[in-house]
Amino acid sequence: MRRLRLALALLLAGLAGTAPAQTIAHDVRLIVPYAPGGTVDLLGRLLAEGLAPRLGGRAVVVENRSGAGTFIALQAVAQTPADGHALALAATAVLATAPVMPGFVPPLDPDRALAPVTSLIRVPMVLVGRPDAPYASLAELIAHAKAHPGRLNIGNAGTGGQTHLLAARLAHEAGISMEAVQYRGGTPALLDVMAGHADLYFSLLPESLPFIRDGRLRPIAFASPARNPVLPEVPLVRETLDGFTGDVGYGLVAAAGTPPAWLAFWNAEINRVMARPEVQARMASLFWRPTPGTAAAYREEILTDRRVWGGVIAAARIRAGS
Repeated sequence: MRRLRLALALLLAGLAGTAPAQTIAHDVRLIVPYAPGGTVDLLGRLLAEGLAPRLGGRAVVVENRSGAGTFIALQAVAQTPADGHALALAATAVLATAPVMPGFVPPLDPDRALAPVTSLIRVPMVLVGRPDAPYASLAELIAHAKAHPGRLNIGNAGTGGQTHLLAARLAHEAGISMEAVQYRGGTPALLDVMAGHADLYFSLLPESLPFIRDGRLRPIAFASPARNPVLPEVPLVRETLDGFTGDVGYGLVAAAGTPPAWLAFWNAEINRVMARPEVQARMASLFWRPTPGTAAAYREEILTDRRVWGGVIAAARIRAGS
């Protein structure tokens, strides 16, 4: 009987360990700041699928709220009750640079309106262009742009985001002029490049790789610190412009004022999902580098990126709309 009681106690303890530490009262909203079909949307759906089995029958509902340089989504989560039932994916660069971008008055102060939950991934960025363009390398692109000032355009996915920063930094360091065109995400920007309506875009590798492989996009250079084994023949921007790097990062945030117990709960659950072998394999197949950690570590990542990109913004005199 004593052994039976012990076995039952261990079983109950194990079951309790699989139950959520917080009470999920209704479905959870996971707000994605970009249009469906891109890398961030896929990340949101991968997390939603992994989280759902642990939420006592409640669902994680993915909402795509694109626009305003991701601030529509950030406002949406900031304005929800801070009860742990709404989360948003966020571009780390936006959280880092919005408060220090000249000429930009963000709809909210991310430091005050949002609570970091965890860093998620870093993804390689590659500069792509039309395959019929009269340049194949970065050096040729720069020479062409200098010979035809203001004729080239380059897309971005919103003020203060990595695509905006990389495009503005490229123009400054190369000494060229390009028209900035804003899109609601990577997919519409790439479609415009392939259709010949846009010239250039710093793309997330997973989004552009299929079109690179079938010849509809030309890879010009990676913004990574080292060459990518998937496309080892594609050079780095830093091989032409010394010190130029800038892969993109994404994380998870909640509304400011969300109780610490809820932030700790979601941090633990997200890290648990991302540690699963099948999720690790899926991320590797998409060329994502997982960067999970504590909420405090994500806050420090944001501040570190602010120091780095704040220096770039000042040196390049980057402004909103540039």
